[in-house]
Amino acid sequence: MPRVLAVAAIPPVLLAASLTPATGQEAAGQGAAWAAASTGAPTFVLDADTGLFGGAKPASATSSSALPASSSAAVARVRTYLGEATDTQILAAGGQKVIADITLASSPTKAERAGWAASSRFVDLSWPDLGASRYEVHRDGAKIADTPGHSLRDTGVSAGSEVHYTITAEVGGIGHTWGLTATVPKSDDAATLAKTAQQVEAKAKKYTKTTVVWRSFIRQKWATIPSKLGSVSGCKYTKGYKYAGDNRGFSNKVTGPAFRAGLRGTVYWTKSSYDLFPKTGVTKVYKANTGKFVEKRKASAKGIDFRTKSKYNGKTRAVHGQIEATDPFCPSGGVNRAGIGVFYDARLARNGDFYVSGKYRKAPDHEMYLYGYTSKTKHSTKTVHQSRMSSLLCLSQPMCERGTIGNNGGY
Repeated sequence: MPRVLAVAAIPPVLLAASLTPATGQEAAGQGAAWAAASTGAPTFVLDADTGLFGGAKPASATSSSALPASSSAAVARVRTYLGEATDTQILAAGGQKVIADITLASSPTKAERAGWAASSRFVDLSWPDLGASRYEVHRDGAKIADTPGHSLRDTGVSAGSEVHYTITAEVGGIGHTWGLTATVPKSDDAATLAKTAQQVEAKAKKYTKTTVVWRSFIRQKWATIPSKLGSVSGCKYTKGYKYAGDNRGFSNKVTGPAFRAGLRGTVYWTKSSYDLFPKTGVTKVYKANTGKFVEKRKASAKGIDFRTKSKYNGKTRAVHGQIEATDPFCPSGGVNRAGIGVFYDARLARNGDFYVSGKYRKAPDHEMYLYGYTSKTKHSTKTVHQSRMSSLLCLSQPMCERGTIGNNGGY
């Protein structure tokens, strides 16, 4: 059910990514690896207030034009490449030159701004300082650091490689998740850095669309509803009944896995339109003791929506998604309504970088993925969120605190 709409303003929702601190033993075991992976203070740091490396606003420039040195004593901007699909810079400090990506740094929202700067020997990462006590950094899915700062130098990279990072943090129960893919140059001479910038642009231009998928599902074959859910929400079938589940684990397939409620939204990088595909599954109820079928209903998809929040520019797009799917056997309104509830905001970049924030009810299980398409069927896949429910009681809003998007695993 495709939809093409004008840009709509949506109020920002709560932000993403709850974190579980490492145990003492776990931290001790990981400490040496983290230190080896991220030694030394970063030199090339993005100023999130301005969205610029070095903190000074550069003179206006056309694509590939030389820039005057920055007013910052530490970092100078040597050259800027303003492409159709991504933006990069060549920076210099203390005799060291790097390539830096500024695509997400141009976001009008400070929380979304992040960037990377890479030489053949290291990657400097930067993200906004939002007041978190710590920021957790993963490289290619493996944790490499916990830091109270808002920048990091990773020396555990290889020349000529491509490295994917995620940074997560939590402030007062509100979380944040950034995703950055850094291209490490083969060497640091001017010609190689210029060629690397061209490669970053060429790769980003291959992507024609990005799809965001959220699915909420019951992993068990059968799910017994706690009787207390009936008293707090007024749901029809609780004590003495069971529900047919989806009987599966996490799946990063674009389509196919069963779910209770799902949302697939797509933005295009060669045109301003976007698509929305909301869907709910059939809920089936059986007698708990005999397994006798009782009734089936399908939740309404009217509360499932996806839309863009920024104008089309071919490089980045802000989007908003929401899933409100009341259990079809529960009251549809009021503070005690029971069902699936999810809200997220995201900044998507054509080159694969992203920022996601959001909140969700902690039941049932949930998963969120981004897919970057270079053809009709070929795509890259990034896991943004996977969580297992603590109890079906969490379908009722008053029973559990909402979770934050970005945490992986169970509770």
